[in-house]
Amino acid sequence: MESGIPKKILYVIDCFESPYAGTEGQLMQLLENLPPDRFDPEVLVLRNSKFVSEGGLPCSFTVLGRSKVLSPLTWISLLRFALCKKAAGYRLCHVFFNDSSILLPPIMAMLGIPTFISRRDMGFWYTSGYLTLLRKTRHFVSHVIANSEAVKGVTIEKEHFEHDEVSIIYNGYPTGKSQGFLLSDPEKKLLRNRLGLPAEGRFAILVANLREIKRIGDAISAMSILSDAVPDAQLVLVGAGEQRSYRELALRLGVKERVHFLGARSDVKEILPAMDVGLSCSESEGYSNAIVEYMRARLPVVASNVGGNAEAVVHTRTGYVYPCGEVACLASYLSKLLRNEEDVAGEMGEAGYRLASKRHDLSNMIEAHVRLYESFIGSHAESFTSQEAK
Repeated sequence: MESGIPKKILYVIDCFESPYAGTEGQLMQLLENLPPDRFDPEVLVLRNSKFVSEGGLPCSFTVLGRSKVLSPLTWISLLRFALCKKAAGYRLCHVFFNDSSILLPPIMAMLGIPTFISRRDMGFWYTSGYLTLLRKTRHFVSHVIANSEAVKGVTIEKEHFEHDEVSIIYNGYPTGKSQGFLLSDPEKKLLRNRLGLPAEGRFAILVANLREIKRIGDAISAMSILSDAVPDAQLVLVGAGEQRSYRELALRLGVKERVHFLGARSDVKEILPAMDVGLSCSESEGYSNAIVEYMRARLPVVASNVGGNAEAVVHTRTGYVYPCGEVACLASYLSKLLRNEEDVAGEMGEAGYRLASKRHDLSNMIEAHVRLYESFIGSHAESFTSQEAK
């Protein structure tokens, strides 16, 4: 392989809906921040989306238009595409999401191209059928990248990888002007007014799509329990999804006026400094992007003790973790932070900010990928050269 020429990497993802989603957001960081003198990325998307069709990706891309794992047409289309990429000098494939994790490794292995797969959740999507296929195609996977110890553990257990076949690279986030900045009380009130929120009160925010797995109802129920201890407590919900059932729950519990729905937003980082506590009530999390953003905004966190949440939140130091579904415990921890006796919330927020700044520095995430990529590309370089000489 010629030195000084950027190495071509193919990224593959089932569908790229939004750069604000967890997996897609981390892929965007890779595409935008890999050293251009060392890597030349391209993206293959199995299914099209509005974001992709409008040119949202920062590099060249192809839409396959097929994704059915059991369809011969999908495999034929991918093989033809992979042959073209092999001829064009691509030396590594990095795959995201489940269908791509089954389809790409066997094809790329046949062509001598190492394939990485990323795992970023606790496998809530696993079915017996998927696991059967994944355990067969894992033999063609060169390496797995997990974003937490918890995700690494479940990947090894469910997909039968060996311990040394899985590396942990934490999510990386750029340092921007909004990270960790503090607002004065008048500035907080002004921002809340702009958002249609009460100017006064103590605010907990939960950033998550309104899906059953996120247990939004637990947060609303906790607000009802808090009515006496923290009468000015407010809950702000940010995320896409059907609101009707949650609005009805807030009405039944008598907290309709204190539960606020902001829908999906692209300015979450700017909103967080006007809040007091960050929440995650989910029943399954790999490593929550929302929790990291809370910590980066100097918010203490209350999170369900599932997946990587206990890894992200240091209990009693940067926030509290509670048994998932135990709403009374959730409400108790929320009460402590919203009442903020002895400035416990401020101390936890600062500790979380320091931890997130160190662990989730974007340059660390990029460099970790660079080292891993080059170690595998280097180990395959000689075999590529010998094959091309024949």
